[in-house]
This record gives sequence, structure tokens and C-alpha cells, in this order.
Amino acid sequence: MAITAEKVGRDLHLRMEGIEAPFVVHPLPGRAGVQITDTYLTSMNGEGGVEDITNALIMAVDGARQNAITGIWEPVPEDEQVNFTRIGLELSQDESESILMPAFFWQTILGIKGVQEYIEGGEGLSGTLKAAGALTARLGRLTRRTSPRASATV
Repeated sequence: MAITAEKVGRDLHLRMEGIEAPFVVHPLPGRAGVQITDTYLTSMNGEGGVEDITNALIMAVDGARQNAITGIWEPVPEDEQVNFTRIGLELSQDESESILMPAFFWQTILGIKGVQEYIEGGEGLSGTLKAAGALTARLGRLTRRTSPRASATV
């Protein structure tokens, strides 16, 4: 199912074929965006738990609140999780990825460019890999495939 994305004011509107109302994603505060980015990148390395990445995705689509005691960002209460609830009630698991992942990449330093990378990459796993590659490259976390000296000797 194809999705379209549009930035409307400060919000991201994600539309999916066959679903009338858009999924409206509000921007996270910068530090919450950094936290979910770190959580995602940690999970790409096989670290962290399912609950951590699930919470990061919930925060990406529905927002976060900072815990006053720990300083850690946490998902908003369940009754405020409008998008995550809609995703669970209206979409298949396969379709849900097409909303969750663009919302996540939009909350990172990539912004709308991350969403475009995801869509242009073909959505699903291929879109996720394309956008994740752009994210890790932007953050300087991508391991070089060749030695920097190799190109100097050519």
C-alpha cells in the first residue's frame, strides 16, 4: 500500500491508500528525538529490548513526556496515543510499518528527507534500510567500506 507524506506547518501528515483520514504526527522536542534515534541505532546493533524500540516508535507517532525524576523521555499515556491506537485498529502489521517508520525518520535529524528516503526506497524493509543508511551516514556512524588510504594510492 502506497503512502504519501506532506509537511503541514510543523506536523507531518501521512496518508495511506484506502484510509480516509491522515495520520498527523507532531514534532518531538529535540532531546526526545535524539533519545529515540539512539534507541533505534542501538537496536540495529542487536542491543536493547523490544520494549525500548516499541516505546521509541510510540513516541515517534504520538509524542513524549519527560520523566521529572529520571529525565528520560517516555511515551504519552495510552489515552493520548491517538495514532498508535489507530494503527493497531485500522492497519495490518505490514501496513503499520509504513506509518511507524516514516514517523520515526521524520523525528530524527533527517526530518522530511528521512521520510522521502523511506518512501523512495520502496517502503517496508528496503525503505527502512535506505533511510537508516542516510541516518547513520548523517550521524557519522557508518563504517567505511574501504580504507581511507586505499583511495589515496590510486
